[in-house]
Amino acid sequence: MQEADILIEFKEISINLSKPALHRFIKQMIRDHYHLHWRYDASTIYLMLQLDDEMNELPFERNKDFLTLRANKLCMDDQILAEAVEQLLRTEKGDGIVKRMGRGPISMTSYQSGDIELMIEIDRSEKGMTNKHGSMTRYKDSGETLRPETIYNVTMMEIDYALMELFEALELKDKEKIALQKQRLKKLVSKRKEVEQLL
Repeated sequence: MQEADILIEFKEISINLSKPALHRFIKQMIRDHYHLHWRYDASTIYLMLQLDDEMNELPFERNKDFLTLRANKLCMDDQILAEAVEQLLRTEKGDGIVKRMGRGPISMTSYQSGDIELMIEIDRSEKGMTNKHGSMTRYKDSGETLRPETIYNVTMMEIDYALMELFEALELKDKEKIALQKQRLKKLVSKRKEVEQLL
């Protein structure tokens, strides 16, 4: 069975799939024991994937010769399906951000045309929170200049994480951590405003 307590979030995902690529993906899902069916509405086709009692859906836009898997946000805790979608990002030259959240560090990978543009890991440990640089984020990029859209998306994810940490600190009534997270949020919001000027 699959690992528990890991949530995978795809953000701003866009993957163009030719008919042969879609057929390969469907065959892979069937080999992995998924039950598949399609659901249609006016502009979107949904591929419904069921494994045991869990149901996920992938939204596709119709084009003349291909379908585009496109969503602002997709969340799933199905590791097999998440790996298959991330593989599509790589093989079919897609764009998007993959965020993994579990008991350990939060990891985020940004794809641009199928290539890894940026990898981030946010350490949740006390050691990571109190490091001398005041940052829990490690950037692993290829040395190239990052697009403003990527920086903006990553900053928004850092803000989400800082808000989560602030909420936990408020519940614990930990004044030191509350002040630390408020200061961190102020810096991130300022960074977001700067990046918004470039969009």
